[in-house]
Amino acid sequence: MPTLHATTTTQVTLVDTSRPLVDQGATLAASRSLPTTIIAPTGSGRYPLVVFIHGYEVGPSFYARYLQMLAAHGYVVAAPSFPLEDPADGHPLTETDLPNEAGDVAFVVTTLTSGPWAAHLAQGKVAVVGHSDGADVALLAGYSQAHADPQVRAVIADAPDPMTTPTIAGGPPLELVHGSADQIVDPSASATVMTQVAAERWSVTLAGADHASPIHGPSPWTASFDAATLDFLDAVLTRHETSSLTATLSALPGVSVVAAPGP
Repeated sequence: MPTLHATTTTQVTLVDTSRPLVDQGATLAASRSLPTTIIAPTGSGRYPLVVFIHGYEVGPSFYARYLQMLAAHGYVVAAPSFPLEDPADGHPLTETDLPNEAGDVAFVVTTLTSGPWAAHLAQGKVAVVGHSDGADVALLAGYSQAHADPQVRAVIADAPDPMTTPTIAGGPPLELVHGSADQIVDPSASATVMTQVAAERWSVTLAGADHASPIHGPSPWTASFDAATLDFLDAVLTRHETSSLTATLSALPGVSVVAAPGP
């Protein structure tokens, strides 16, 4: 068992003054303000950065268990609150802002890796992880021709919709996770994404799992969900060796795995 880290939680507000907040043609604010929860291992080491992208009509606090788990296993986790998807921000909610959220993700990565937090981050080790609408944004940040960020080295998309924009050739390794009993996003969506993305990729299906219980937890699927996350991030960001990942994921309880090579 790995040694778990003690963690600290910091609340910061990152403001992108280069882009306004716009909804249906109306400017709601002159800039995009992103209240961001950062959970990090204590101490002076350098750790990979995980930017977490929440789903619709919830905020980072809904995923507190999962974010804390990642940080305890040696990741600096940055979870921004997106202004038109988190009701805590006070704006009318809309799912049309997802492409702009991909820009927010790039802004958060650039801000943290070039500012004071850079001293705590392992260079070149950046992952994006998203759930539901957040999974759609993670796919944009990894593979969309219009929004892919070369800073991103690994992507985990939990319960994504199929992509609707042209994709790049290649891209960072991808892990898709979906519950077989998801009633919000059809599990077949992940199979579609497997055909749309050309990167090295794995699709992990949790037998009997619904839309949010595995990541929110506790649930019968949470242990396997967490292990799939950690196994993937370790293989891609730390060991840079994925030849045994399919077997590792397939050994998890209640999991079935489909893998595909990159270009």
